[in-house]
Amino acid sequence: MAVLRGSIVSFDSTPFTASIRLDGSAPQTIDSVTVSRAIASGEMTAGRKVLVDTGDHNHPADFVVTAVWP
Repeated sequence: MAVLRGSIVSFDSTPFTASIRLDGSAPQTIDSVTVSRAIASGEMTAGRKVLVDTGDHNHPADFVVTAVWP
C-alpha cells in the first residue's frame, strides 16, 4: 500500500469524489477518487494538496483521499 501526494483539480460533493493530479505526473488527472467522509467538503477546494491511499492493489478504483492541507 502506497501513499501518494497530489493536488485537487475538482471536487463533487454528491458522490464525495475528486479529480486528483498526482505530484510528478504529467498533466493527467485521476477522476472519481473517493474522498474520506472525515474531510469536510469545504476543505476540498481546487489546488489544495492531498494524500491519496492507493489501497492494496494499486488500482485507481481503490484510491482514497485521506488528508488535505494548504
